[in-house]
Amino acid sequence: MTAFMPDDTFLQRGLAAGMSATSGFHSSKPSPVSPDLAGKNILPQSVVPSPTDRIEFKTAKGPPVKTSPICIGAWPWGDKGTWHWTEDELPNVKAAWKYLYESGINFIDTAAVYGDGRSEEIVGELVRGLPRDSVVVQTKWLGLPTAAENYVHPVDAPVIECKKSLARLGLDYVDVYMVHGPIHPQSIKNVAKGLAKLVDQGLARAVAVANYDTADVKKMEAALAEHGVPLAAQQVEYNVLRRLPETTGQIAECRQRGIVFQTYSSLAQGRLSGKYSADNPPPKTYRFSKYDMKDVEPTLQVLRGIAQKRGKSVASVSLNWVVSEGGLPLVGIRNEQQAKDAVEALGWRLTEEEVDQCILMCSKCVIRPTVHKGEAS
Repeated sequence: MTAFMPDDTFLQRGLAAGMSATSGFHSSKPSPVSPDLAGKNILPQSVVPSPTDRIEFKTAKGPPVKTSPICIGAWPWGDKGTWHWTEDELPNVKAAWKYLYESGINFIDTAAVYGDGRSEEIVGELVRGLPRDSVVVQTKWLGLPTAAENYVHPVDAPVIECKKSLARLGLDYVDVYMVHGPIHPQSIKNVAKGLAKLVDQGLARAVAVANYDTADVKKMEAALAEHGVPLAAQQVEYNVLRRLPETTGQIAECRQRGIVFQTYSSLAQGRLSGKYSADNPPPKTYRFSKYDMKDVEPTLQVLRGIAQKRGKSVASVSLNWVVSEGGLPLVGIRNEQQAKDAVEALGWRLTEEEVDQCILMCSKCVIRPTVHKGEAS
């Protein structure tokens, strides 16, 4: 690992130590979520996103960034530490992307830290040759407190790292540039200045944050506003098992402010896909939304029942639950079947009763992080 580019075991070392993607460390004990939250964030039944529908991200200049209602998470591409990537998987990824793109999905999320930058290179390969305005690329700046440039260039560090990402992507600009988490040693005001520079220089169309608590989302929004730049999105861990953004009111806050609410680990790293069970658990490196599968089984039974009744896959039902709650889910894709499951999650809606059924059942197996700062999300 270098000070500027962590290797692909960096996240694993932190997660193995119990680090949360939010603030604090994960508890090993389940904590139920109040059933009173059922129905609080459900979108009107008239809202039925299809793969060709578009969600708008606010920009400071020009038209909004328009994305599909599902985003393809590119963390697995090139990442050996968590996802055990091998280069012979690349043809499957290319076939999956072809299916997704032809189905109307136009949004890919990556990051400098994924696979030592290999993920960004693969994304660049996939979008090369396509009309630039037909795809939306989002990448992230980690802002490690161990990186010297965050002290030497507290404002320009995001600009410096974005240019490196653009070189790996082979692009002139990214559609969305995101702060990967609130670990940066710079003040939010200095980070906001750097993000505003990116927009001013045409290196990013929109800017966003990830893993911020609600208070810091508001601070970043205000700091960016001083430069005439809107905060376009917030990305956090959220699924039917992990509902902290809901219990803290962050979903409602983002909706009120016109900030797109993105979700990662939307399938709990496969735990909500129907692929895994108590007898066939996911790999130990899949540490986000980490639960003993026997504790997840009650929720999976509900999801399987809904999937069977509707003729959908369990993964599609799980993703539709996030969409129904107002989230824009990221989902990792490594093959064409997973791509089909993602597309199948759109064009229909769970009923409010089905959404609530999942919520009430999973209240027995939710694990919440121990929060040390504010209200982590």
